[in-house]
Amino acid sequence: MTTVGATEDNRSAEITCTKSQESSVIINDDEWLISIENYQVDETTKKPLIERVPSLLRNRKSYKNCINPSVVSIGPYHHGKSECKAFQKLKTPIAQKLCRSNYISVERLYEEVANVGKSARECYEKGSTEDYNDELFNRMMFLDACFVLHFMSIGQGQFSGEEQNEADAQLERNYYVVLKDLFLLENQIPLLVLTALLKSIFPAEPSKGEDIIKEFIELYTIVSPMGNSQSNAVKIFLARMMGCSSKRDQEPKIPKLDFVRSPHLLHLIREQLIQPVMHEIRNLTTFFVESKSNLRESNIRESYRSVTDLKSAGIYFIPSPTGSFTDVTFKSRHIFGILTIPPIKVDHLTKPLLLNLAAYEMCPHGPSDFRITSYICLMDSLIDHADDVKELRKKRILINKLGSDEHLAELFNEIANDLEPDPRAYAHARSNIDKHCKNKGHIWMAEWIHKHFSSPWTILAFLGAVFVLALTMAQTYFAAYPR
Repeated sequence: MTTVGATEDNRSAEITCTKSQESSVIINDDEWLISIENYQVDETTKKPLIERVPSLLRNRKSYKNCINPSVVSIGPYHHGKSECKAFQKLKTPIAQKLCRSNYISVERLYEEVANVGKSARECYEKGSTEDYNDELFNRMMFLDACFVLHFMSIGQGQFSGEEQNEADAQLERNYYVVLKDLFLLENQIPLLVLTALLKSIFPAEPSKGEDIIKEFIELYTIVSPMGNSQSNAVKIFLARMMGCSSKRDQEPKIPKLDFVRSPHLLHLIREQLIQPVMHEIRNLTTFFVESKSNLRESNIRESYRSVTDLKSAGIYFIPSPTGSFTDVTFKSRHIFGILTIPPIKVDHLTKPLLLNLAAYEMCPHGPSDFRITSYICLMDSLIDHADDVKELRKKRILINKLGSDEHLAELFNEIANDLEPDPRAYAHARSNIDKHCKNKGHIWMAEWIHKHFSSPWTILAFLGAVFVLALTMAQTYFAAYPR
């Protein structure tokens, strides 16, 4: 039985203990606040150029095959994984063949990698390379770089006349799986390692190495610029009539890729997709609004309407002649408008590539303009269902090599779920589309034209009626006023 005195003593002890704990907490808080005031950023630590995929995307089970390599690991993040061991064994004979085919010793080529080994290690996140001493890390970089360069040469047919070994046969059988793996953010090798090898292989032609990488990137680009076909000539003519280009024969000038500042292949692919167009079409619609006042005025947070809705408002679609993801323009002319969108080829590589490019932009030290992310969200806004895909496919803006239109629509809708675009992206185009769609006259005329001229037969009937009416009026006139 507990007495009243004992209970009071216990309460007193608890109060004393609580006060003691509070005092301790206060002291710890003071130290904590002081540590915040005295905190200094360690400027000596270099920012990683090759980062891991943010957890927001990594935690999605449906993205697993788009984030993790299927058959080959490049760099330390996935090195030694069981699913990549078969191709890991191929790297040694591939390195041997690369050296022999270019008449250069293995020792000399390895030395070039060792010279940039320290800089290459700093490209990866801190702690990810602790299990590798300098020798092991340099060996990994050497074999991985030789593998990537040899794979590029196979894609460009440089060794088509040589006798194939087992490694080449394996690469050809799994070519597109390997290609997908080389697009992954966590499977990148520092570009400085590749350029070091290429300079050693082509000492008399420093630019040849860059040309090999550039040709490889262009060979598998997902954009599909318009050619010089007859149908495209009509589209270009329409664009000029709308004022989308002031010079008839002017070709878009594309700036060169920056190999010095680019950290890896994925970055170069991104630059290839978003590079600006250096002529008048660029001035019609800038990718960003110029100021915060314009941001407020244009109500940027509004999303695009779907293709079906825009079509019903009298807006037509044509593919951009440049293929740049930033080249989205809109021109309104009286009763109709033209929206120019970069064409894109969609296949089984498109989803992992776009997803990893978006992941790259989400990284703490990645590009901060969110241009790929904004493009994905743009396409997601335009595409609600298969009918939207069908319309863009008819206009050659979407080249569907994936399968059904439903599957393609789901692709953009799924990727865009976890993405947030730059609110300033495509600001002028969005603002002008909104103004066009709010004009009731535009909507009424578009609906009237669609209702009465939705087929060639109705157009022919209308023209026939106009012709008969004109002929009747002419006959009446000459009957009333004979010569």
